[in-house]
Amino acid sequence: MWAIDAACAQALPWTGRYPAAAGIFEVRPRRLPCDALPVYDDELGCVIGYLRAHARRGQLMNLDGDVIAVWACHAFLPEPDMRDAVLVVGGLWTSRVRGMTPLDVIGSGAPVPPDAVGTLRQHFMALSQEPLFYTEPALARMQDRVHFVPVHILRLALRHGERLPPPAGLAGVARYSSLMWLRQVPHVLDVVTSADGLTVLRFEYWHYAGDCALLDPAAPTDPAT
Repeated sequence: MWAIDAACAQALPWTGRYPAAAGIFEVRPRRLPCDALPVYDDELGCVIGYLRAHARRGQLMNLDGDVIAVWACHAFLPEPDMRDAVLVVGGLWTSRVRGMTPLDVIGSGAPVPPDAVGTLRQHFMALSQEPLFYTEPALARMQDRVHFVPVHILRLALRHGERLPPPAGLAGVARYSSLMWLRQVPHVLDVVTSADGLTVLRFEYWHYAGDCALLDPAAPTDPAT
């Protein structure tokens, strides 16, 4: 317990540049409909929300899965088997225009009003800027391109992940497990924090070994792809 307290006392916030693209990461809240498509912001370089077409309605959701806008629509998205895996806002993207995205997949311009895009961005920035500290080992992983996970993704894992018993031999800590999509391939993200959730003690992720088809219709059926 004392060792953990000492590590937390010396913890530092993340202040560096991301060593890898943040846009390739997703944590989808459990209440998010499985057919909701990610909305990628070409200016921020991140997924900032989700868009769903259902019952002739368009539903726009933030990263926590909260619906922030609903409007009547008829054919702004193709049939499910013909849809691209990601929708894009910002930059030179316009509604319904298709092209290659920075995620190395074909995307379509999302028909999202500018004010709604602003709301999604504000929510994303709040997640990214919410205080979060790291012990020395955790901070080292944040600086490593291979192990790095964006701050807002860690925050989403703490909010929406499953609370697990602490690792053996560690008392007074919290542990969370969440599905995380990396380049649209499902992984398991495991995060251990201080009891108050303010300091990340360690985190790691690995390929999800279950049936990908049960998670997300846009996910590949082979985790190795």
